[in-house]
Amino acid sequence: MTNFIIEAWTYLAIDLIVVFIRCFAQWWNKGFRGLAMDDYLMVVAVLLYTAETATAHYVGAYWFGLANSGMTPEMRASLDPHSLEYHLRVKGSQTQLFGWLVYTVLLWVLKTCWLCFYLRLGDGVSNMQLKVKVGFAFVFVTFFATFFTILCGCWPISKHWQIYPDPGNFCYPAVSRLQAWTLITTNIVTDLYIMSIPLPMVWNAHISVGKKLALMAMFCGGILTTVAGILRCTFVLLDRPDGPQQAGEWSCRESFIAVFVSNIPILYPIVFRFFKHVSGLTTGLSHGRTSEGTENKSYKLSTLSRASRKKKFKHPLSLPGETFYERYGSEEEIVKSQQLNQIQEEGEEKDKSKILSAPLDDITVTTTFRVQSQEAGSGPGKK
Repeated sequence: MTNFIIEAWTYLAIDLIVVFIRCFAQWWNKGFRGLAMDDYLMVVAVLLYTAETATAHYVGAYWFGLANSGMTPEMRASLDPHSLEYHLRVKGSQTQLFGWLVYTVLLWVLKTCWLCFYLRLGDGVSNMQLKVKVGFAFVFVTFFATFFTILCGCWPISKHWQIYPDPGNFCYPAVSRLQAWTLITTNIVTDLYIMSIPLPMVWNAHISVGKKLALMAMFCGGILTTVAGILRCTFVLLDRPDGPQQAGEWSCRESFIAVFVSNIPILYPIVFRFFKHVSGLTTGLSHGRTSEGTENKSYKLSTLSRASRKKKFKHPLSLPGETFYERYGSEEEIVKSQQLNQIQEEGEEKDKSKILSAPLDDITVTTTFRVQSQEAGSGPGKK
């Protein structure tokens, strides 16, 4: 049990650091007004995860994994209501019910975070807004169905911690088959739908196949969450003596994975920019050391070409605004129109039909710098 306590709070500490980095980076780049809805929801999610971790801690450390399940009718009838075991089982059942509810709210808040992110990511993409709005409705309906099934599937609610007479499996918060099957079904179905939303956009993006596969894997990270959720519900359905404890442990693991994976799409460009900046500093220092020991004939070109080489990092899935799509109809047409304008400005007379049919990869812009050095006193007419 001690090992799991350390494990659970370590998971929480990692996710707290991840969420802090996310929110700090978003604030640093955009300010408070630039924070999106999913940033605020992620703060709510990490608070819920903290409550869930504390709940799992109480189930094992204070109530010793006991609940109103795993008892024979004789044990129930003979258990003294004033005994310590009776108290532990009642408190354990109440904590298990609270843990199920917090766990459910946390997962559905994270689903809403994904949908808010996709709403911003797919701005201007055909059918993307519709898919996200359908996702919001789907998440809304499944949340209330799951939440009230867990809470009211056993009625009255006080039967969730009833010891005698036997309230039945639906009233065992730790190992309720009704709660387990409901959560498995709604959680898997909503995760699969949410993961399917960005895949067509990623596959049609103008990036390499390797990057497409990497982004698809990133957006499908919810599969790991689903697997952990299935394992949690499996321990519930097996109705083993250690089922309540195992279910609590796997709920923390699933929540840790869910929070972590949900932050990857936001942290990816931040980490990318950081390492790119560090790499640039390292390269600059290396060039600086090389130029210090050379003669005056050597010239440093970084100051000449910095403006032309410096490019603002954009997320691989960054798309133009709605006005561009309204005007041109697609991203590919925008690129081809820009190619036409560039060639017309340079005064080159080419067949426009060939330009429109040329792929983006065939166009290369090359900048050449010519630097000449001349010794003092050595010029035309001098000896």
